[in-house]
Amino acid sequence: MGRSNCKRISKLKQLESMEIDLISGNVYGLVDNGVLIFCAFIGFEIDVVIAKWFNRATNPFLSAVIGAAVGNCISDFLGAIVDPSTRSMAIGITLGCVYALVLIPVFNLIFKTK
Repeated sequence: MGRSNCKRISKLKQLESMEIDLISGNVYGLVDNGVLIFCAFIGFEIDVVIAKWFNRATNPFLSAVIGAAVGNCISDFLGAIVDPSTRSMAIGITLGCVYALVLIPVFNLIFKTK
């Protein structure tokens, strides 16, 4: 009977751990994608303002990419901060996102020429 109780307790602990991970993952996902979507839309808006300031044509595609990329940096950082399982990695995750931002002008040049 003692072994059976240990197995039940072990299964309950596993279920409890899965439940906590599920809740943390949901919070991370909501923060991550919510901020990302918001920033992508902000990218469109910023492009319109900048186009008016500099009297140039808008480039909504590039603005959305920049907005989404910057938003991804912010949202990954915030998502990592609110999720206890990734909190210690927040700075590393954010730096990785920032490093990838350098690819935007490179990809823009590559796809602009095609």
